[in-house]
Amino acid sequence: MKNLRPICFLVFFSYVQCQTLQRSLLAAALNHTNSQNYLQENLRDITSIMVAQFLQKSTYQEVQTIVEELVDRAEKCKVLKPQESPSECSHQLMTTFLEHVCNNQGMADKQEFSDCCNINNKARLKCFLLYKKDDTEYSDVFQIPNLEQICEVDKENQASVKERYIYETSRKHPFLYGPTILTTSACYETAIRSCCQEENKTECFQIKLEPIRKYVREISLRHRHLCEIGIKFNHKVSKAVELVLLTKKQPKANFSEIVKLAGDVKNLHQTCCEGDVVACVLGRKEMFQRVVGESHERIKNHCDLREKLGDANFHDRLIILYTKKVPQLSAQELVTFTKNMAAAATKCCPLRDEQRFVCMEDSAKLILGALCRRHEAEPINAGVGHCCEDSYAFRKPCFDDLQVDRTYISPPLSCDQVISLKEDLCKAREEQFQTEKQKLLSNLVKQKPRATEMQVQSIIADFAHLVETCCQAEESETCFRGEGSKLIEKCQSLLGHK
Repeated sequence: MKNLRPICFLVFFSYVQCQTLQRSLLAAALNHTNSQNYLQENLRDITSIMVAQFLQKSTYQEVQTIVEELVDRAEKCKVLKPQESPSECSHQLMTTFLEHVCNNQGMADKQEFSDCCNINNKARLKCFLLYKKDDTEYSDVFQIPNLEQICEVDKENQASVKERYIYETSRKHPFLYGPTILTTSACYETAIRSCCQEENKTECFQIKLEPIRKYVREISLRHRHLCEIGIKFNHKVSKAVELVLLTKKQPKANFSEIVKLAGDVKNLHQTCCEGDVVACVLGRKEMFQRVVGESHERIKNHCDLREKLGDANFHDRLIILYTKKVPQLSAQELVTFTKNMAAAATKCCPLRDEQRFVCMEDSAKLILGALCRRHEAEPINAGVGHCCEDSYAFRKPCFDDLQVDRTYISPPLSCDQVISLKEDLCKAREEQFQTEKQKLLSNLVKQKPRATEMQVQSIIADFAHLVETCCQAEESETCFRGEGSKLIEKCQSLLGHK
C-alpha cells in the first residue's frame, strides 16, 4: 500500500479551497475525522442527510421530527466503540428508518413509496433508491433569503443554520455523498459567522458562497454518475473501472494491492450510493486517514530534508529536482517557482503535524495552481499536463512523483553563455547574486541532467568564490577574465565540451 498513490479517491477526498474564508474543506474534514467520538458527535447530522435524501418532499420540520426519533432509537450508534464495526449501527438506523416510513401510510403515499413498502427489506431499499430524483435544474446551494434575520438566528442557535443547509443540500442532491455534505456544511457555517460580522452581509456571503456552490454542483454530478453506473450495470463494473484506472496510474505497484484497493473503493462507492450514510461516512473516514497518512509522511520527509540541508541548500535541491522535471521552464521561472516552494516549507514546517499538513496543502494549491495556469497558457510537458488535469486533490503528490523529463533536449549552450562573469556582479545586491547563482545551477542541470549534485554544486561554489575574489581585486574585470577561464574550462569538462 505504501507505494500506491490513490488518485481514484478524488470523489471522496477532493476539496475546494474556500479562499475568502481562509480555510479549506480539507481542514474541515481533518477536524471531523480526528475526533474520538466522531460518530456520536455527528450522528444527528448524518441521520438528517439520510432522511432528507430519501424523503425529498418532506419539509424541514418533518425531517427534524423523524431524525429526533431515529437518533433516540439508534442505541448501537450511541455506544459504538472505535474498534467496533459500524455495520450494526448503520443496519439498525436504515432498517428503523424504512420501517418508520412504511408504518406511516400518509408519509409513504406522499413520497410515492407505497409499492416499496410491500416488498422485503433488501428489495425495499433498492426500490426506495429508484425514487431518488436529482434536481438537475437546481444550480444553487441553499440561498439565504434574509441575512439579517439569519444572523440573528445564528446568534441564538448556531446549529439551526447548519441544519438548514444540510437539509436543503441533501434533498436537492440525493446522490451527493454524506461526507461531502458534512464538510461543505462546515465551510458554509464559517461563511455565515464571518459575514454576520460584516457591514455588507449580502455581498460578503455571495462572494464566500461561490466556491461552495460550484464545488457541490460539480461533485454532485460526479457522485450521481457513479451511482447510476452501479444501479444500472451493478457495482462490479465500478470495480473493473477502478482496477483499470489504478493499473494505468500505478504500473509498477503490486497487482494484488491494486486489486484490494479497487475492491475497497468499489465497496465504499456502493455503500454511499445505497444511502447508508453512517457506513459511508465512517468508511470514508478510514480511507481518508489512509490517504492523509501517506501525505503526512511525504510532508514530514520534505521538512526533514529542509532541516538537514538548511534553507539555502534546500532551495538549491529543489531547483535541481524541478529543473529535471520541468526543464522547459526558463531558469528564471524555475528559480521563482522553487523559491515559493522553499518559502512554503519555511513557513509550514515549524508548525505542529496537522497544522503543517494543512499549511503545506494550501500553499501547494496556490503554487501549483500558478504553474498549471502557466501550462494552460503555454504547454510545458506531458507530465505537468497530467498532474494539472488528472486530480486536483492529489496534484501535489503527482508533482512529487514526476520523474526526469527524458524527452527534453536542451538547446546547446557553451559554458561562457551559461556563466556570466561581468563586473556588474560586484554591484548586485545579495538577493540578486543568489538569483544569478541559482539560474546558473538550473542552466547547468538543463545541459547535463545526468550530472551529480556534487558536480554541479562544485561549479556553483567556484563561481561564488571567483566573484567574491574578483570583486575585492583592484582590477575586477581583469580578474574575471583571467580566473574565469579556469572556471569555464571546468564547466566545459562537465558538459563534455572540448
